[in-house]
Amino acid sequence: MENISVRLVVNGKEVIAQVPPQMLLLTFLRERLRLTGTKNGCSQGHCGACMVIFDGEAKRSCLIKMSQADGKRVETIEGLAPPGELHPLQTAFIRQGAIQCGFCTPGMIMSAKALLDENPSPSVEEIKSALARNLCRCTGYVSIIRAVQEASEMMRQGIKSASPPSLLERSYQVVGQSVARKDAVLKAKGDTKYADDLFVEGMVYAKALRSEYPHAEILGIDTREAEATPGVIAVLTAKDVLGHNGFGLIFPHQPVLARDKVRYVGDAVALVVAETQDIAEEALRKIRVDYRELRGVFTPQEALLPDAPKIHDEGNILKHHKIRRGDIDKGFAEADVIIEGRYYTPFIEHAYLEPEASLAIPEKDGCLTVYSASQGVFTDRDQISAILNLPKEKVRVIHLPTGGAFGGKEEPVVQVLSALAAYHTKRPVKVVFSRKESIRVHPKRHAQYLHYRTGAAREGRIVAVEVEILGDTGAYASLGAEVLFRSACFSCGPYRIPNVKVDAYAVYTNNVPCGAMRGFGNPQPAFAAESQMDRVAEQLGLDPLEIREINALEEGDTTITGHILESSVGIKESLAAVKKAVARTEQEMQERRKRGSKIGVGVACAYKNVGLGGVIKDAAGAIVELKEDGTIKLSVGTAEMGQGTYSA
Repeated sequence: MENISVRLVVNGKEVIAQVPPQMLLLTFLRERLRLTGTKNGCSQGHCGACMVIFDGEAKRSCLIKMSQADGKRVETIEGLAPPGELHPLQTAFIRQGAIQCGFCTPGMIMSAKALLDENPSPSVEEIKSALARNLCRCTGYVSIIRAVQEASEMMRQGIKSASPPSLLERSYQVVGQSVARKDAVLKAKGDTKYADDLFVEGMVYAKALRSEYPHAEILGIDTREAEATPGVIAVLTAKDVLGHNGFGLIFPHQPVLARDKVRYVGDAVALVVAETQDIAEEALRKIRVDYRELRGVFTPQEALLPDAPKIHDEGNILKHHKIRRGDIDKGFAEADVIIEGRYYTPFIEHAYLEPEASLAIPEKDGCLTVYSASQGVFTDRDQISAILNLPKEKVRVIHLPTGGAFGGKEEPVVQVLSALAAYHTKRPVKVVFSRKESIRVHPKRHAQYLHYRTGAAREGRIVAVEVEILGDTGAYASLGAEVLFRSACFSCGPYRIPNVKVDAYAVYTNNVPCGAMRGFGNPQPAFAAESQMDRVAEQLGLDPLEIREINALEEGDTTITGHILESSVGIKESLAAVKKAVARTEQEMQERRKRGSKIGVGVACAYKNVGLGGVIKDAAGAIVELKEDGTIKLSVGTAEMGQGTYSA
């Protein structure tokens, strides 16, 4: 298809360009004009990270073709304020703490700008409506709405721009005060560079061919037609992995490129390196893979059957964790009521706004530098060096600003591909996952099947709990054993229980691998354990809050794993505060019930990182240095993903 000539105005400047008519405005802004403040979160019009003002209206630039942009006016985050200054919206987002990872911020601000241009005094409902097409995974939106309200007030006062706020106010009062995030100005302006925002001279692109089947043998791979495609630099397969063909934080057995077998539909089979992403995708369609499909297993129960196909040679159980305390049979014999329940929690996607991306650059001295949004640069370095058969000192991994992670970017699923491609081609190589590929590939929260038996005395005291947890860890280990260990350790909730039997299994299936996610094994059993507590309370005629007060752990108590709680055990104080809060709203709830509202109050308790499980204490370290000029240097080993580490 021939290029077309387009003329448009971007941030007040006329732009004339020759482009393919199907090129997206998002691609044009980012790759042609290098206006990378407009983010690519999904390319499907779902997330709003690519929002721009298009002829006066907030529009998703990933849905606009360049043939539709001819003669239009486009405003991006970079055009909001003069150099060195901020638009009131940018200032308000900083002041209100409406910026965390920052990936959604430019799109959010552009939607708000379009609203305030049309309606200078919007209501809260009008603000919510204007931002409805913008997703934020970090903030919960409350601070964002406050920021739009503050900006509205500033603009009504005639304030058009302002200098960036300083990190500290002039009073220098820090302790007990909120301070502006150190990275907030760059994020508010769209100047923060995430991995996909990096462009270097000579850079090429790589895309992976993924398995068509959840379980199959690879009989052959024909890459000849793909290699002959103009613009293709290389097509790599398992034979090109010179070192250890596997990655994984604990057990590195997930293949970089599958050699003889695929175990889920996200397995990479081949890697195309090409001058452009479009050429790489075209070449992928020309690769022919000869598979012999194998029977798969898709639940832990299936995987544990005697005739189940083995996903790995060592069997389908990755790990079995046991906890035994007291005499479980004696405990149930003493119970006045026994409640049995079966529960299921599904796989959960992290849904961070920034898809995985990485840029690997071969250096002149033979070293390899890998840029990525990683949650662990040193483990990435160690794995990449083993895969490429390079000394560790020859691999450097640089942590970039991260557009959300929540545990989902602990495995180097994208870094290993960019590193392998750059090593072989001696060119800078960028790998960017599409949203579909991201969801298909990276580890999820474990689906769990939970079976509980809870025994209680008549007065509400829990005397025995028996738990079996089957965790679907997917095709590869990732952090499955560690997650199920945590599930087992916290399976009975923050309660004093004398007799316990827990069995937790991490089981391989042909589903997507599962690993770390916020809560790290705690949310699944917390749901089941608290459901059991409610059912026991109902059976005994007790208030759900009361039964929790009766059994709540106190300072000096021992958990089911033998961990003695030495201090800061606040569950009873928390329950007392909840009781007071409920009492304060009781009259209001009664009045609403009279008006026909069906309203009630629920209570649930959970605990996490009260130790890491077992008797392992949850500890961290830092180095604090007092410099001669009176400043303090604080060094911590952490990955900044939006928490505000740089401003701590």
